[in-house]
Amino acid sequence: MNGERRTLLIGALGILAAVVLSYLFLLSPLLDRLQSGVQEREQKEAQLARLREEVRRLEDVRRNAPELERQLLELSRRIPERPEIPTFIVQVEEVARASGVTQLSVEPGTPGAPETGGPYSVVPVTMTFEGTYEEMQDFLLRMQNLVRLVTVNEVSYEPAEGAAAGIERLLRVEVRAEIYFQPEGPTPSGTGETTADGG
Repeated sequence: MNGERRTLLIGALGILAAVVLSYLFLLSPLLDRLQSGVQEREQKEAQLARLREEVRRLEDVRRNAPELERQLLELSRRIPERPEIPTFIVQVEEVARASGVTQLSVEPGTPGAPETGGPYSVVPVTMTFEGTYEEMQDFLLRMQNLVRLVTVNEVSYEPAEGAAAGIERLLRVEVRAEIYFQPEGPTPSGTGETTADGG
């Protein structure tokens, strides 16, 4: 009986060794290749998802191209070829009269290239006036709707000298803005301060 048990035990150990060797030499490489195949498939699926997203964005651009062209054309119409400072000042005076602000002062700066680059030039403009808070808001809203493109960068205000306290307190307002033009030749220079009564 002991001999048979030893034989069975040796046989079982042999089978176990064969299974282990089979795993080491056959199954393990197959599992490695399978894992590698899974990772490669996941990478390809991620790449395919990125490509599909890129195609979707390009399709959006293609569909929106007419609207983008219209907006660019509209912007180009709002940017003249020259600074046209006197014309701009007249437009600001009209805005001031319509909004009710007074003591308007428009001070253009020196034209220069935009910080972000681009085929246009920038003229910094400082505008000061007096008015109530509501009149100031109306002035800024009308500036946004001006025929010429204007970017308001900063607005600061404080009570005007001699202004009486109350709901409709008079404010002294300073607006720092930029206007643009697209020169065909050298950038024009030379500006000055113009003051006009907006009331």
